[in-house]
Amino acid sequence: MIDLEEQFNFTNKLNHPTNIQKAVYRFYKKEQAEYFTELLVDADIEFEAQIDEEHEKKPHYFGVSKRHEKQVDRLNYLAMGKGRDKFIASAPVRWLIIIVSVSILLLAIIGAIVS
Repeated sequence: MIDLEEQFNFTNKLNHPTNIQKAVYRFYKKEQAEYFTELLVDADIEFEAQIDEEHEKKPHYFGVSKRHEKQVDRLNYLAMGKGRDKFIASAPVRWLIIIVSVSILLLAIIGAIVS
């Protein structure tokens, strides 16, 4: 059964169930877990790794000391972003949205100054 904390946690970072000195990072994609491992090794940060074979998605768990938490959070974001699709895949549509947004912002600023 999933505990209340895990139900409302929208990140892949959890508290360690038995050791308050550690944080746990969970990855469902194997590529992200492998890249996270590479990043931790390159940064010379000690960690524990485990794969939950009984779970249907086979998540990868990494236990890391909380004294490295800030640095590991940054590495976690890099790993989560690797291979992720862009929010708006089409470059012309992205630029159109940026241009329209900046135009609306400029019109609002000009309107505030004039009035």
